[in-house]
Amino acid sequence: MAKYTRLALAALAFAATGLAVPAPAAAQSVVEFGASYTADVLTAASGSPVRGTDLVGRADAWLDFKGPVVGLDALSAHLDLIAVHGPDFSGNRIGAYQTVSSLEADTLPHVYEAWAQWKPNDFVSAKAGLIDLNAEFDIQNTGAIFVNSAFGIGPDISQSGLAGPSIFPMTSSAFVLRLQYGRKALALGAFDAVAGARDDPRKAAVRFPGTTGALLIAETRLPIGTWLLQAGGWHYTTRFDALDPAKPPAVSRGAYAMLEGALTRKLSAWIRFGIADARANPVAAYLGGGAVATLGNWRVGVAAAHARLGEAAQQTLFAPERARLGETVLEFTAQRQLAPWLNIQPDLQYVIHPGWDHTARNTLVLGMRFSLAIPE
Repeated sequence: MAKYTRLALAALAFAATGLAVPAPAAAQSVVEFGASYTADVLTAASGSPVRGTDLVGRADAWLDFKGPVVGLDALSAHLDLIAVHGPDFSGNRIGAYQTVSSLEADTLPHVYEAWAQWKPNDFVSAKAGLIDLNAEFDIQNTGAIFVNSAFGIGPDISQSGLAGPSIFPMTSSAFVLRLQYGRKALALGAFDAVAGARDDPRKAAVRFPGTTGALLIAETRLPIGTWLLQAGGWHYTTRFDALDPAKPPAVSRGAYAMLEGALTRKLSAWIRFGIADARANPVAAYLGGGAVATLGNWRVGVAAAHARLGEAAQQTLFAPERARLGETVLEFTAQRQLAPWLNIQPDLQYVIHPGWDHTARNTLVLGMRFSLAIPE
C-alpha cells in the first residue's frame, strides 16, 4: 500500500496547486479557485478470480470566472485540470463491464473541462468548449451518491464512440444550448465524436465539434407533480464497425428516459431505462434505479443496475454457450460528512455474471470512499 499512498499524496498535491498562489485581493471575487480529491479503497472478496485490494483516485483543480463581477453579466467560464491514478480494478480483479468505481480510468493529467457560457437571461444559455456531456445530459441526481459508474451515466451511452463519448475521463469540444422555463427544459448538444487525441485517447485534444464526426444529443425535462421526467436521444453522424464483422458499418444511436423525485421528505428515488443500437454497441438495453434516505447524519442508499447484452454481441464476444444475457450490479452505500471538507463512504457491491461471462463467478466488492474538497 506504500506505493498507493505516495500516488494519493501526489494527486492531492496536484489538486491543491490551484490554491497554492493566492490571487490579488481585487481579483478574488472575479476568479474563484477550488480543488478536490476523491479516492476509493476497493477489495475484491468472495468470487473474485484475483482477490486483493487496490486504491484508485481522482484529483481536480479548477477556477471559475464570474463575469457579472466586472460588468459582463451574461458571461462565465470554467477551467478544470484533472489527474487520475490507480489500476483497472474492475477488469483485472472482476471482469465487470459496469465499472465498480466511477474513478477508474486510464489517462494522463490533462485539461478536463474548459468552457465559456453566455446566459443573457433565465430562459436561454449557450456553452462552448471542452464540456463533460454528463454535466449537461443524463444527470442522475439521486444516483450520484453511488460508487459504481452505471449510476453516473447509463452504460447505453457511456459505451458509445471509439473510446467513449465526452465524459470522464476525457472530454471533447462541444456546443450546448439550453432553454429553460421553470422546471421545464430542453437541451441540445453537438459534441465532437472522438474524445481525446485520435492517436492516443489518454491525451486531451481540442477540435472544432464535428471534425471527426459529431455526437448529437437532445434531452427534455418535464415535471410530473413533485417528480421530474428526463427523456433524451443521441446519434453519431459517423458509422462504426459492426460487432459482427460480416455486417456493414453500423449507426451508433440510442435513447433513454429517467423518472426521479422525492417519496418523502427524507427519501428520494429514481428509475432509468436506456437502449442502444445493438449492431455497434454491446449493451442493447439498460435498466437501473434505486433510493437514497437521510438517516441522522448519514445518507444511505441502495441501487441496482442491469446491462443487457445485444444479439450481435452475444454471437461475437463469446462462444454461444458462454454468454449471459445480463450483467447486474447491486450496491449498498452510506455517506457521512465528518468535516465541511471531508466525507467518508463505506460501500458494498455484488456483481452478478461479471462481463456477461457464463464461466465468471458472482463477486462481492467491499469499498471505502474518501472525498476532500477545498473550499468546502
